[in-house]
Amino acid sequence: MDVYLLLLIIAFVFLLIILSVSKTRLLFRRACRYFIYDNTVVEFFRNKFLQVVLPGASGLYFLCLDVWGDDWEIIKNHQDKHEFIFSTLIASSLIILLIRGAADWYEGKSDKAYIAFMEQFSVLTSKLVTKKLERFKDEALRLKPNGNTFKQITQPKHQINMILGEIETLLLNHFSVKKSQACITIMHKNPENNTWYFEYETNKGWKHTKAQKLIDEGSAASESLRTGQPVFHACKKSASEKGLYFLSERDKKNGEGSVFCFPAVTKNPDYSDDYIISIVTYGKRLCDPLDAEQAEAISDIFSDVCQRIDLELTLHSIKRWQFEYHTNRTRGGS
Repeated sequence: MDVYLLLLIIAFVFLLIILSVSKTRLLFRRACRYFIYDNTVVEFFRNKFLQVVLPGASGLYFLCLDVWGDDWEIIKNHQDKHEFIFSTLIASSLIILLIRGAADWYEGKSDKAYIAFMEQFSVLTSKLVTKKLERFKDEALRLKPNGNTFKQITQPKHQINMILGEIETLLLNHFSVKKSQACITIMHKNPENNTWYFEYETNKGWKHTKAQKLIDEGSAASESLRTGQPVFHACKKSASEKGLYFLSERDKKNGEGSVFCFPAVTKNPDYSDDYIISIVTYGKRLCDPLDAEQAEAISDIFSDVCQRIDLELTLHSIKRWQFEYHTNRTRGGS
């Protein structure tokens, strides 16, 4: 067998082995992205000026060689040098075309995903505002002069459940995530005994890892609580390897997935209401873990959605403090 054919077969088999394992597949994709898109040298060749000038210079240089190669002494007497220069220009132009094609593919993929995501997010926001406006207008007809308007018009639990349903719809429609592949939860710290529990969840039939265990272990929820900032991991496996995510039994069974956590804290005069909102997928990632731009866009938009939940949680906390905790405490002290 020809040695070159043998080497080609070995390289092909080696590539198949690499692509058959998820971890090495990710490393291979990361290496490809680095060499053709995401390093200093490639960034230099992605310069728009070079992308226009080099191919143009190659064409102009070839024209000079072809038309005046036999007439100009500077060309005719230095053919070796001109061959080297022309070959360098052609090779550089091909490299630039390859780099430009890769950049267009990577950036186009991110742009399309971002635009589609923004469209879905606009629909979601419009729905939430419309539903809340309809409810306020409906409640306005039932207001009484001596009634408590704040207590009557604010229905945070109803609004939160509606937002969770809309987020679930967003995951299903935009990310093609099945209902069985996603779960949205809101963990709450009981201010009386400082223990964590799930106050809201979209998949009520699921057996979840205990909320307190997620806070105690290295998890995205505990990281978000500690930093006070939203946390997004496009790949839960990679986050777990860094000690930033706790793999549940469902994670181990379903493999790939993403997680987003958002801290929501309301400080009342007597205690603090601490919540962690989590959006988790199982068996499907929300974006390519190598695409930092798309991951940032998802984190920003999920943060905007969770701020709407935070608003309702704040209203719920104020309402509970005023009409439950504070009243009971006053009565108990009388």
